[in-house]
Order: sequence, then C-alpha cells, then structure tokens
Amino acid sequence: MTQKTAQAPLSGQLLSQLLCFMLFSLHFPMMGLGQDEEGGESGIPSIRTMRAQEDYSVVERNDSLSFFLKGLKYIPLDPKKNFHLTVGGGYRARLDHTSNIDFSPKDETAYLQRLNLHFSLRAGNRIRLFTELYHGYSSAGVSPVQSEDIDFHQAFGEFLLVERGPTLLNLRVGRQEIGYGASRLVGIRNGPNMRRSFDLAHLRLQHHRARIDFFYGKEVFVRPKAFNNKSSLFDNDALNPSLWGVYYRHSLHEDLRMLELYYLGFHANRAAFSDVTGEETRHSFGIRSFGAIGSRFSYNTEFIIQTGDLGGNRVFATNLETDWKYTLGEAGWRPKVGLKLDWSSGDRSLEDGKLQSFNPMFVNPGIYSLAGVNTPVNLTSLHPSITLFPAKKTSIYLDYAFFYRTRRSDGFYGPPRSITREASLGTSKHLGNVLGLQAAYRLSRNVSFEVLLSYFLPGEFIEESGDSESIFFIAPTITLEF
Repeated sequence: MTQKTAQAPLSGQLLSQLLCFMLFSLHFPMMGLGQDEEGGESGIPSIRTMRAQEDYSVVERNDSLSFFLKGLKYIPLDPKKNFHLTVGGGYRARLDHTSNIDFSPKDETAYLQRLNLHFSLRAGNRIRLFTELYHGYSSAGVSPVQSEDIDFHQAFGEFLLVERGPTLLNLRVGRQEIGYGASRLVGIRNGPNMRRSFDLAHLRLQHHRARIDFFYGKEVFVRPKAFNNKSSLFDNDALNPSLWGVYYRHSLHEDLRMLELYYLGFHANRAAFSDVTGEETRHSFGIRSFGAIGSRFSYNTEFIIQTGDLGGNRVFATNLETDWKYTLGEAGWRPKVGLKLDWSSGDRSLEDGKLQSFNPMFVNPGIYSLAGVNTPVNLTSLHPSITLFPAKKTSIYLDYAFFYRTRRSDGFYGPPRSITREASLGTSKHLGNVLGLQAAYRLSRNVSFEVLLSYFLPGEFIEESGDSESIFFIAPTITLEF
C-alpha cells in the first residue's frame, strides 16, 4: 500500500471551527433536529444537492418554523426587508481506499475533504447575487478534481426580466453549476471534491408546466492554488471545452411524468477518440422521458444522436439508456428491483474518415462507481439492482453490472472521455463485471452517512490488454450541511 503526502489540509483556526460545527450538528439531533426537519409536509425547505436552487423565503412568511441555524437563512438587511441574505454551507469528509488502481498492483488510501460556503443576496423579487466558495483537500496529493486551496466555485447574478402571470423569463450570468437530465451529458461531478462549474450565460423561459433553457459558456478548469480559476470564456485558444444549447422540459401528468427535448453543442480544441485526434465540434440531439406510473413503477429512457466533426472526420454516434424500477412491497424493507441498460456507440473501423465513438461530454466521472474506472464511450452494460429500506432514513442499494465493448474496433475509455486501452490490444468485447453497494443513513436534516463500495472483476479484454488485477474500492463518508 502506498500513500502520498501533501500540504496541511486547513489552518488550525479553520479546522477548530469545523470541529465545533461538527459537534454542534451532532448534538442538535438530540434537541429536536430529527424527523420533522426533512422538508416536505413540515414546511421546512430541503437542503438541495445544487445549493443555488434553495429558497428560504418561507422563513419570512412563517415565523413558527424551527430548524438548525434558521437565523442564517433569512437575514434582513434593511427595515423594509427589500434586501435579505441567506448563508449556507457544508463539510464532507471521506476515507477513500482503492486496491489495484487501473488494474495494476498499486493501492492507495487517502483522506478527502470538501468545505463549501455560500451567500445568496436578494434585492427585491427580481435580483439575486449568489456566490459559493470551495475548498478541497486530498492526502494523496494534488489533483485537479480533488484539490483546491480556495476559489469561487460559483459567482453569478440572476435577474427576473419578465413576470406576467404563469410566464417567467429569468437570466443568470456568471460562474454557475448546471446539470441536465440523468447527467449523461451534463453533470455536476459530485463524487470528487471539486464539482464542475461553467462560466455561462443562461436564459430560462417558463410558462405553466413547460420550461425552455438557452445557454452558452465554457467549463471552468480547477487549479489547486487560491483564487486562480480564471475564466476562459473569451479565450479561443483555451483547452476548456465550450457548451451551448437549448433544453426543453414539459410536465405531462401532474409532475409525475416528464418529457425533455434538447440540443447541446460541444467544442474542444483538443480531443482524442480511437485513431482520431484534433479539434472537435459535436452536436447532440436528445429525447428523455421519465417519471412514475402508479405508486410502484418508475422509468427513465433517454436516446441521443450526435453529429459533428473531429479533426476532419465526420461524426455520427448514438446512446441509449433505459432504467426501470419496481417496488415489490410497500411494507417491511420495501424492496425495489431495477434493471438498467446502457448502450453507447463505438468506432466501426479505423482510418475511414468517420467516427462513431459516443462523446459523454461533461458526464459525472462516477456514473458507474466512484472508482471512476469506465465511462459511456463504446460501452454496452446491463445493471440488475435491488434497493432496500431496512429502517427509517436508511437505504441500501445493491447492483451487479456487466460491461462490454460495443465495437471490437474501438478501445476502452475512462472518465471523462479518454481512451485508456487501445482496441488493438485484445479481441474480446467483455470488459468485466462490477458489484456495487451504496448504504446511506440520514441522521438528521443536516447530517448524513454513506458507504460506497465497488468490486470490478476484469473481463477477457482487460486480461488480454495489460494489467488485470481486480479493483476494490470503498469510501465511507460523512456529510454535514446547513
């Protein structure tokens, strides 16, 4: 087992403050921070994965609500309460162990932590300024997705341009998180310490149950030193990929069933797939339908077609995902069985002036597991699963995945979209099978525990093409949020 060392994670003063917050949070569940603080019927807003989506205006309208650090959620800045401030944040600590990294005999154990703090300033009901600071640390050394002294993860202005009955037109400009669909093309990268953000202009038109977004921007590259994640929005030579598009969403049946149609544009000055490298421009056209039928069955189906050009080669690629879940019983552990099929195209032949490798663009690197072994390029997979709820606020998700190359003429890809083993290194399609486990427990509205585990059993192609040790990954995690 090897371990790397790096700079101290936090100053002593900041660490002591974090410890105080942890102890305070753990103490409060015994003082009433429990079951009635999950949001929903209690009227208390939920803590959202994307913190900029939270709205605590209910605190001003209903003074009887009681929850942890309520005083930070609505701070009037003038007597008429035209201006008010909301403060929030979180701390996530994870012990991360991987045996046989990249199928090699190398092991690594690391302590990871993420600290975030955000401020939301509202001026009337038409203007909001939002900023969020991020810090990330890994004891395994500096990594672009794990390490950051401190920087602005988000900093944007939001303006309500039109409000006429059920019609709203909203403009958001600046550094911001965005995520669409099932994160197959645009995900927030929540697994690593440093989530993904974009320098982006984002216009949203909403009317009744329909919503359409227009946006253009560039991904922000994380640099470990303090306040040096500079914008590349107007730098045409930067390696940061560009993203633009139109995304339409419509509720079909009382918010229980949804339809999404979208176009996403992608440009990178440097890209590599199969035997093709160069400048890439890709256009993705997608349709997604998801929701619930009755109280037991849920579904998610998404189909994507991609066209474009990479280094003079014509691009045509496709992706299909279907994901169904059915609850067997509504008593006891309420077992929910699932089946997911994921198919992404691969390149059919070399040096023919055409490319069929699917590009997952800004997919979450942990789409299949936090171990980040594979990504949806030239990949066919089947995932039977079962979810159990053995106790209140407790869930256990177990799945077993079968992974194959879609085309023998294309290789094996790792996150975010880089080829890790060339097609010529083996003839088999079988990449391997993966056992995955996720166990989660929410102690209170502010404190949750999670254990993530995966075991990747290499298939014939991995054995043919190089190191082929089984990869074991485990990550116990505690998250504190307010």
